[in-house]
Amino acid sequence: MYAATSRSETPFQPQRLQRLHGAARVGFAGPETRLTELYQANPCRVLLPRRTEGRDGRVEAVLLNTAGGVTDGDQLDYCITAQSGAQVTATTQAAEKIYRSRGADSHVQCHLAISDGAFLEWLPQETILFNGGALARQTHMEIDGGSRLLAMDWLLLGRLASGERLTQAAVRDRWRLRRDGRLIWADDFHLQGDIENLSARPALLAGARALATLIYVASDAADYLAMAKGLLRESHGRAGASERPGLLICRFLAPDGLTLRRDVEAFLLPFRAAIHGRPHSMPMPLPRVWAC
Repeated sequence: MYAATSRSETPFQPQRLQRLHGAARVGFAGPETRLTELYQANPCRVLLPRRTEGRDGRVEAVLLNTAGGVTDGDQLDYCITAQSGAQVTATTQAAEKIYRSRGADSHVQCHLAISDGAFLEWLPQETILFNGGALARQTHMEIDGGSRLLAMDWLLLGRLASGERLTQAAVRDRWRLRRDGRLIWADDFHLQGDIENLSARPALLAGARALATLIYVASDAADYLAMAKGLLRESHGRAGASERPGLLICRFLAPDGLTLRRDVEAFLLPFRAAIHGRPHSMPMPLPRVWAC
């Protein structure tokens, strides 16, 4: 007996791939910055917080994606909470990589909640968009009037050291900031298609291949505008700062990731020292994993 249809005639059925649905939540409270919540769902991990030098009670938490990157259909959800005077610096262990997609988006969501006089610094490392990648990222921030937040995110459009060009890719980046329940800042960035050509347009990125946004949310944010502008004038790429009531916004554009990192680090060292009340001669050290 022979089968009515040979294997060579069987219609092709694309393989359904397993997708990631990871999550990590970490919370801190009190002047001693004690750990109040820790939840991890594969492939997301939170490395045990390590207290920094000094007596300010600040701890450093490192978020990790053990999969090494995300692709279409994957979803990562991060949540960081600081309350009741806690002082927290949170970062990521390595750059996040957005791999080629077969059609669906790679979803990354981050929720930051700061209350009751806490101070949270969200300083992740870069996100690298590969050719064919599709990133949909959302950052939701909730803060009250007595707390502070320093948050940033940065994006590299292609692996420039490998000569990669983004001829077909997509990125949608959304920020939403609420203070005391009221929306005070909304920011959306969207590029889709031939990003290589789109980024060259003067009205878009004017040839930049690496970009970053950094915000400082605090009642005294406007006091640091002049300092921020002075620091940004030393950037090798393009950079600028503006302010809204209780909000300082800094933007960075650079031709490549190395230039962007140098500009961001050169800004953060003295700026963080200032907002932490340190003299200019004592710059605030960057997260340890940034040097790994």
